[in-house]
Amino acid sequence: MPWVSLIGFMCSGKSSTGRTLARQLGWPHFDTDAVIVERVGMSVDEIFRERGEAAFRALEAQIVEELPPERDLVLSTGGGLVLNQPVMEILAVQGPIFWLNVDKADVLERCQRPWAARRPLLRAGEDLAERIDQLMTEREPIYRKYGAPIPGGFAHPREAGRHILNELSLREEFRVYFGRGQDPE
Repeated sequence: MPWVSLIGFMCSGKSSTGRTLARQLGWPHFDTDAVIVERVGMSVDEIFRERGEAAFRALEAQIVEELPPERDLVLSTGGGLVLNQPVMEILAVQGPIFWLNVDKADVLERCQRPWAARRPLLRAGEDLAERIDQLMTEREPIYRKYGAPIPGGFAHPREAGRHILNELSLREEFRVYFGRGQDPE
């Protein structure tokens, strides 16, 4: 039984696409950030501020390690989870990883929306475009290493979910999920 994991930079749509994809597959959805917030009772921003980034990353790893390896599920990760190589190796063993690849201009626009959650790694007073560029440049090689790129310019998460479903339907290990079973010998 596989996991389908979504990685990508902050504001790339991992959470909303993950929820949509899970509904389309009929599988449960886990969002590392949401699970951490529920478990700790603090926002991601508060955790970063009060406990630090290292503590947050340790919580991310713990969440992934606690997920049932034998269960079909869709996992939306935090943008920085890719910095933890052992966790990324777990995801790689558990199933396909898709990288929601959003360009810097879209990330900048999405991060500035009034309803966007505060991003702890985007500090007030910094040049936002410069900071996004720096973080994306650092992380892109890791996203590229682990994830099959999915263009992030979809108008709605439903479209990104359909695109990923199409990609899954082409994979041999997903034949049974799309009603194609095993080839006769």
